[in-house]
Amino acid sequence: MPHYQELVAIGEPFEAFVSRGLPTEIAAVHSARAQLDAAENVSANTPRRLAAVQGRYHLLAAAEMWCPDCQLNLTAMDHLQRTQPKVTLAIISKGRAEHDLRDQLKLERIPIPLVLVLDKRFELIGRFVEQPQAVITGGEAIKPDYRAGRYLHSTLDDLLAIIEAHEQPARP
Repeated sequence: MPHYQELVAIGEPFEAFVSRGLPTEIAAVHSARAQLDAAENVSANTPRRLAAVQGRYHLLAAAEMWCPDCQLNLTAMDHLQRTQPKVTLAIISKGRAEHDLRDQLKLERIPIPLVLVLDKRFELIGRFVEQPQAVITGGEAIKPDYRAGRYLHSTLDDLLAIIEAHEQPARP
């Protein structure tokens, strides 16, 4: 069973992951990226939270380009790594995760995206599974807005909350 560090090392970068998609899938990623790059679509507090990240973190994502949740949420994770270089993103296939992570994480199946948030020592500090918490708790009523990319900021919020909780003991 490979260590997380080995999986991060063989994981592909976001651009390579996107390049394997169909034109409509790639267009969905470009649309989500444009929404994230528009300042009004990200909380005013997010840039401050990103700048406050102290340690180094690795996002190890099990994902497939055909998956709409992956298109949206991995685009948000790419935005996170582009705006905060202390965070990296490496993507492995669902099949690789089934083979190398399912038993280790004690999962019956690998939902996608499944994102392991790892610290600088490649130790697991949290998980992001399929959709942001705001979407999970919001139910079916908000799914159309989620699919339209209006909850990308929630993905950032969930990941930053994991990182901030890990850094909390280190802060005075």
